[in-house]
Amino acid sequence: MNGLHATSNSNTPCQIVVNHVARRVGANVQRRIDALKIGQKMQDLPEELWHESFKFYVKHDSTRKGGPNLRMIRVDPDRPSLTVTGYIFNKFVHPYENRFITVREAARLQGFPDEVKFAGTLTSTQQQVGNAVPVPLAKAVFEQVVKAARALGWRTLKAFSLFSGAGGMDIGAQYTGSIDIRIALDSWQDACATLSGFFQDPVCVLEQDIAAVEDPLSLWQEKSGTVAGPDLVFGGPPCQAFSQAGKQRGLQDCRGRMIFEFLRFVEQLNPPFFVMENVSNLKGMSGGSLYQQILHQMGDLGYNVSVGVLLAADFGAPQLRRRLFFLGCRRDLGMIHLPLPTHGSELELFQLKPYVTVGEAFAGLPEIVGIN
Repeated sequence: MNGLHATSNSNTPCQIVVNHVARRVGANVQRRIDALKIGQKMQDLPEELWHESFKFYVKHDSTRKGGPNLRMIRVDPDRPSLTVTGYIFNKFVHPYENRFITVREAARLQGFPDEVKFAGTLTSTQQQVGNAVPVPLAKAVFEQVVKAARALGWRTLKAFSLFSGAGGMDIGAQYTGSIDIRIALDSWQDACATLSGFFQDPVCVLEQDIAAVEDPLSLWQEKSGTVAGPDLVFGGPPCQAFSQAGKQRGLQDCRGRMIFEFLRFVEQLNPPFFVMENVSNLKGMSGGSLYQQILHQMGDLGYNVSVGVLLAADFGAPQLRRRLFFLGCRRDLGMIHLPLPTHGSELELFQLKPYVTVGEAFAGLPEIVGIN
């Protein structure tokens, strides 16, 4: 079960929160959790509590490539969290309770509204949340697209969402109030169920492999109800092939080639605008040659492209997550500029709002009473 639990405070009405259940752990893991203090990580524990893979990483792995298993940390309630991943069940420990954070708490760190009910098993829901783009970051990016479009006379942008997942980018786009998502396409059944449950009828959520779509324009015309192509195509092709948390196989991993499926849709649909997102590590893959190849192909398709790595905390997400964004504007229409930060650290508060913290993100959630 994904969890429907009520607060134990008898002075308040019964509050129902979905996907708010702690994952069961073994005795050794619980001992580590019990010993962690706020902000501490695995290496801060006594060595007898270290996981064997972590011990090998620290003491015997001379190459030190990638990170160790069980990057356990008790999150600090007074700061933004580190990057949320699909493996929160062995990473983030609650600030005050001796357990890993729940899917709902991870979703709060990603900026998802509580109305999003993540479908599937506990593992699937964790991965849906971990794979998503933080909603406040997506909203800030799409507000730049809307700003550029309005200057050119658009009031509403009809959009085609690719690799939609559980909808971090889609919800951020919707929050602008000026982007009308007609189609969301993904091959992940659980994520499609999550997105369908949230958007209901206004968005056509298609569970389909993007590589199997031979004619994107025909699909758009059939499912969107419009003859003209979309004004905006956006999406985050699978990033596991480039992520520092993965094996970094790049184009040797079939998921890495999905970037070029995204560009195939852009080529065939020729939208005025596009937004593509991926991990910041993409810039360094293959010595930077892949990144340059992507930029050259976008230019060859006739787009001016703004590209940069953005920090989610800078835009109101309670998380220090960096993502790489490509903002494309058809060359005859001009340029879209990357958003400027709205939030900052204590040293920047004379100009910006303070970072949103873990404690603020978790505020108002009921106590959990179940373990899965």
